[in-house]
Amino acid sequence: MVALLGLLGPATAHGVELKALNEEGELNGPFVQVELAASLLSDAAEKALLAGSFGYAVRGGYRWSDWGLFLHVEHNNWLTTELDTEVVNGAINIGLGGDLTYARGFVHTSLALGASILAFNTALDPAGTTGFFMDLHPVGLRWTVHEYLVLGLDPITFSIVAPVLGGIPLIEIQYRTTLFLEGAF
Repeated sequence: MVALLGLLGPATAHGVELKALNEEGELNGPFVQVELAASLLSDAAEKALLAGSFGYAVRGGYRWSDWGLFLHVEHNNWLTTELDTEVVNGAINIGLGGDLTYARGFVHTSLALGASILAFNTALDPAGTTGFFMDLHPVGLRWTVHEYLVLGLDPITFSIVAPVLGGIPLIEIQYRTTLFLEGAF
């Protein structure tokens, strides 16, 4: 509800502005972000055995004049629908990313790349098998809720989670919606 109200109003609530903004309206300084993501319809069209995903991530990094560099650590859970709907551990994704924040901190774009580690045993591959992941947030919205705190919504993100590349590859393409809370210092 807060996000919907924010679409109608300015990026700051009650005139609160981030302490991390400089005089030019650019973000500078360290940040920590906690996010929740869900992708329930990614593979519905193909009726795949892995029908959706959800997960959580932590990002921590530093911004220089709106450009940022961060470490991304994510646990990506998968919903299986083979015989019964079940949640499996999916993959652990760890990588580096960059972001650009603009419009006085109201809008952002980010990209993260790194290793994707299978977090459960499959019939063909053991847990620990490692491949790659890519996580693109093309355009997301951010609302300042406190001088050090931002609430964000990325309505659509695009991720490739590929923990198994050899044999029969295990590659998940996910279209996610992400909510996040960020501390900017």
